[in-house]
Order: sequence, then structure tokens, then C-alpha cells
Amino acid sequence: MSMKHLVISVIGQDSPGLVDTLSDTVFQHHGNWLASSLTQLAGQFAGILQISVEEQYEAALITALKSQQAFHIHVVDGNETPPAEQTIALTVSGNDRRGIVNQVSHLLGQNGINISKLKTETKSAPAWGYPLFYAYFQLETKTEIDLDEIQSQLEQLADDLTIDFD
Repeated sequence: MSMKHLVISVIGQDSPGLVDTLSDTVFQHHGNWLASSLTQLAGQFAGILQISVEEQYEAALITALKSQQAFHIHVVDGNETPPAEQTIALTVSGNDRRGIVNQVSHLLGQNGINISKLKTETKSAPAWGYPLFYAYFQLETKTEIDLDEIQSQLEQLADDLTIDFD
């Protein structure tokens, strides 16, 4: 029996029970929920899932997911990827402004660094009230990189950015 890996994006009006509906649909159609990132943004429930399913159940699972009225669903074939040579956590913080993610992602891409996860948020600065931007990256590379050089390049993007590697 051949296993298929599916990557499923989902978006819909947020309400209680949406994850239950998704997980039940996957379970009832012989799927295995491998990984996900789900969140509520501006009143919408949005997420991405990785599901494995035996090939014989794939079509029925996709049909069942797409028949859910509460969601907009998009499904693509996935595959298992070999592990990276190096996994690095990067936190970027600073005064909120347009273009931070664009500049950081561009610089990382130019250096051959893959972004495998990205979480961002904006918070009010304690005591001052102006917005601070935080980006939490999980990076992967196939080769060793010079973190000091990457940090230096990132810090040159703006005076107020704080760069932390872990």
C-alpha cells in the first residue's frame, strides 16, 4: 500500500468546532494528521496541514474535505524531504514598519538559507505604546553558514533591529 502525503491549506470564518470538524474528516477517511500550523487571524481560521493517507483513500478524503461548507480548501501533493544539515532559530525584533519580513527573507534567500517556519506578531511596547514587531524564523541550510556574517548583514538592514540566533 502506497502512502500519499498531502499538504492542505484551509481558511474559513472562525467558530468553535472547526478543528474538530477537520480532524474528524481526516480520521473518518483513514488519514493520519502529521503536522499542522493553525491560527485565528482577523476573525478567520487559517491553517496548513500535512496528512498521510493510503493512496486508495486519497480521493475520498479530498472530496470530503472540499465538501465542508465552512472552509475553503486547497490540496497539493507533498513528499518527505531529507533533513537539513543545520537548523537554526532566528528572532528578529524592532520597531514595526513595512518591509521587515521582505528584507530579512530576501537576505536569507541570497545566502542560500531556507525558511522552514515563520511566525510574526506585533505588540505594543511596554510603557511607550508604539508597536514592536517580532519575527521567529526556523532556518535550514544544506551547508554550514557563518552566523556572525549573517547577523552582521541582518543588522545592517536597520538600526533598530535586534537579531538573535539560537
